[in-house]
Amino acid sequence: MFQAAASVMPNRLRLLPHFSASAFGSLGDDVCLALENAASYRMLAANEFIYLQEDDADFLYFVRSGHVRLSYLLEDGSPILFGVLPPGESFGELGVFEGGQHYDMATAIGAGSIYCIPATVFHALSQRYPDLNLALARTIAQRYRSYISLTRILGLKTLQSRLSQCLLRVADGLGDRTEYLNRTVLRVRAFITQSDLGLIARGARGNVNRALKGWERDGLIAIQDRNILILDRSSLEAIALEDDLSRLRHG
Repeated sequence: MFQAAASVMPNRLRLLPHFSASAFGSLGDDVCLALENAASYRMLAANEFIYLQEDDADFLYFVRSGHVRLSYLLEDGSPILFGVLPPGESFGELGVFEGGQHYDMATAIGAGSIYCIPATVFHALSQRYPDLNLALARTIAQRYRSYISLTRILGLKTLQSRLSQCLLRVADGLGDRTEYLNRTVLRVRAFITQSDLGLIARGARGNVNRALKGWERDGLIAIQDRNILILDRSSLEAIALEDDLSRLRHG
């Protein structure tokens, strides 16, 4: 369901936690206000599809509340989960940039909401505010770098190596922190399931569970109410480094 957003206070995009760190966050107040005036918002149910792979790219989206899962379906129908977006992050940019179709699939994780800016309106605004096109291009470039990084991770030989890097990737992307034993640590909340981590790291849920329990015993992570707390980042990073060194020695 789409609802008008005009009654929402100005600069509402800037209030979203991750907007200011994005390429769009560097835009001037007048440009952000123009985006806000062009936006409607849509309420989402848990696991609701926002768009499917190869749907027409009719909107540029921003996460308003909750979280959005980005994935890609292979030809055999198996999914690759490559992104979990928090409030303030944009998505659907590539299709809007090209004026074509979406190359991924977006679904809601739990109940939430999104801002929707029609692609035609965005392109009209970009004629008036050229910085919009620059922000869109920078966002696509950042996403591309992220995909290249994920490709490198998926090339690691062992599940433990892939999982350690995917866990850190998700934690860094969400940027959620909490206090644990007088320390501030990164947290991956329970809405990211072990099945989700398996879809990112290309591993079965049971194997993901065993790896996480082993890291918990070794003090690399803590698990509280199904939330994963990152306690020893350097050791998690070293798991993938050892994999890389092993490949060099035997390659």
